[in-house]
Amino acid sequence: GAWDRVRREPILKFFVAGLTFYGMATFEGPLLSIKSVSALGHYTDWIIGHVHGGTLGWNGFLIFAMTYWLVPRLWKTPLYSQKMANAHFWTGFLGTILYMVSMWTAGITQGMMWKAVDSAGRLVYPDFIEAVLKIVPLYWVRATGGTLYLVGFVLLLINVFKTVQAAPKNQKA
Repeated sequence: GAWDRVRREPILKFFVAGLTFYGMATFEGPLLSIKSVSALGHYTDWIIGHVHGGTLGWNGFLIFAMTYWLVPRLWKTPLYSQKMANAHFWTGFLGTILYMVSMWTAGITQGMMWKAVDSAGRLVYPDFIEAVLKIVPLYWVRATGGTLYLVGFVLLLINVFKTVQAAPKNQKA
């Protein structure tokens, strides 16, 4: 009955998103173990998108949530800015989604191009560079996603710094 709090509280947003990314990564892992799916995705950027979904989304978001929860309690002061924490969530979330989806798309494109054969059984795209050139726009999307994620992390650093700076002086531990 407290789902409305997820809309307001950035810590809960980070936890819910982190657990969702965990669920996605743990579903995608076994999916990638299916022989036909593995044949398509192996050695492609799909695997990079999968790993970064778990790393940035699951591990990163849980660490951010724990940081936002712990710092105010350790320094006995409220968080400097809830709005900045919310902005961090949305930039990080959008960045992670852009990163993952661009790498999934690039990986499927690579896998399809590397396996494409004509009626004579010859490779349609015999040069590796053809697949690389095809996915260059997706690398720009990936870079944009990574930049958004990094901007969110900088917001976290500023927010934590300002929170610690606002802590009462001369506290006893």
